[in-house]
Amino acid sequence: MATSNVRVVLRIRPFIPSEIDDRSNGTPESCVTVVDNDEFNTLDGGEVTVQIKDRLSSRKECYKLDSIYNQENDLLPIFQQEVTKIIPEIFQGSNGTVFTYGATGSGKTYTMQGTDEHPGLIALALSSIFSTSKIAGGSVEISYYEVYLDRCYDLLEPKAKEIMVLEDKDGIIQFKGLSKISVGSMEEFDQIFSCGVQRREVAQTGLNDVSSRSHGILSIFVSTKIKSTDALVTGKLNLIDLAGYEENRRTYNEVIRLQESAKINQSLFALSNVIYALNNNEVRVPYRESKLTRILQDSLGGPNQSLLIACLNPVSYSEAIHTVGLAARSRHVVIHSKCLEKMETPRIKVDMEEKLRVWIESKGKCKSTHKIFSSCGVLGKTPNPKSKTCQKRTDAARSNKITTTNNHFVSRKLFDAPVVELEEEKKFDREAKQSSSSIQNVLSSLNVNTTPIKKNIISDKEEICCDNTPLNKFTALGSTLKKSLENEYLEVLNIASKEELLSLKGIGPKRAENIIALRIDSSPPFKTISDLEKIGLSTKQVKDIFVRAAKEIFA
Repeated sequence: MATSNVRVVLRIRPFIPSEIDDRSNGTPESCVTVVDNDEFNTLDGGEVTVQIKDRLSSRKECYKLDSIYNQENDLLPIFQQEVTKIIPEIFQGSNGTVFTYGATGSGKTYTMQGTDEHPGLIALALSSIFSTSKIAGGSVEISYYEVYLDRCYDLLEPKAKEIMVLEDKDGIIQFKGLSKISVGSMEEFDQIFSCGVQRREVAQTGLNDVSSRSHGILSIFVSTKIKSTDALVTGKLNLIDLAGYEENRRTYNEVIRLQESAKINQSLFALSNVIYALNNNEVRVPYRESKLTRILQDSLGGPNQSLLIACLNPVSYSEAIHTVGLAARSRHVVIHSKCLEKMETPRIKVDMEEKLRVWIESKGKCKSTHKIFSSCGVLGKTPNPKSKTCQKRTDAARSNKITTTNNHFVSRKLFDAPVVELEEEKKFDREAKQSSSSIQNVLSSLNVNTTPIKKNIISDKEEICCDNTPLNKFTALGSTLKKSLENEYLEVLNIASKEELLSLKGIGPKRAENIIALRIDSSPPFKTISDLEKIGLSTKQVKDIFVRAAKEIFA
């Protein structure tokens, strides 16, 4: 197996008191376990298979990652086995990047910042860099900034100051207006960094009292001299605390929180696309899809080393599936087929217009016919020759009616004429009378059943007369047409091929790829139209895309 450019590992945070109930006897069950692995943390070059299980439905999904770290507060094992591999390269002029990724409240900020008792990766990395720098005679500078609403702001400046992101002739990303501060000790760093943390955008949401609303990026610049050539080289280590992925239906975000969430989810998906492209050696890497990936253009790929730490909440199955699914996709290792033990269902092309026509037929013309013949369906269960005759006649009548109505709709455009024409209605009334008369003749010997059938026929005739008014039919059609269109549109999003998605208004190649990628994480990924926000669209964009698709049908 080839080595990935970006190493992807998993960290499961410990349970918090609110997640421990009386039924668990103090030891709640995690939704994540390791499958077929002798050691919980894999060594160099290995990989681990994790299983995510829903305790309510017993549904299981399995993924392969580079390593997994269990529910411990101590972050030293992650630093020793993962981050220490990157630091020596910084002193040789290379760039390195460490991300923490996951849903809100999954322990990303803790992994980076830690506590006094359990130092985070930032403190552990700086301590190691300071020690090595003293020996090598180098200097250390830091910058700390955030990406908020796809804009960059310097967190080390007292006033919020937007940073311009530029690219020089050598392809190196430059920051216009970003401050760099020289630091020589951990005490000095702690004082500067704590001021920057207080300026970072945070807010309360439905799932987290202190939720980061921006991506926080700490860049550590190390300048050293190469002894053999006496040349000065500068390396950079990015330690990035990504904002958490959010599902707005659970966080109840509104107004500015909703806008923040859309930008966060969009940039996280763009980052996943970049990592996926790098790990699969694709010719084009989509760095320009977001400001976050644009910033990291000179730190990802090539000889540079990167580490993605996927942080998990041990009790949330849906969050775990999304986080691990996206992380595994970034590593280009999708669902483990041996664990899933299910076959792929073939994707069938959907003709939305034809399905809509059939649906209108069933609602507009066949509604009363179904009711008339439903009375005979109950009697058909008895082994009576007359009942069998009734069933055959009603089946024939239903078949004839469906054939007639289908031919009628094929011959004209949708909604160019009234839904049901007068001649068709008269013909339908005659057929209904004939069918009801046949039913009465066949069942004449069954005195017990004669009266209920007559009542059904009479009531259905009244309903036919009532439903046949143009205003009533138009009102009934309008009240359900939108819902039907939404269901058919969602079906296309969930099962259509890329070529079919591209035929929809407002869906381009990038959005089509994002839609198909989401199918890996959940099935089906789109349950409502608003789920299109998962691919980074705003609420207004989602509405516009659906309206354009609906107009295309009636054009």
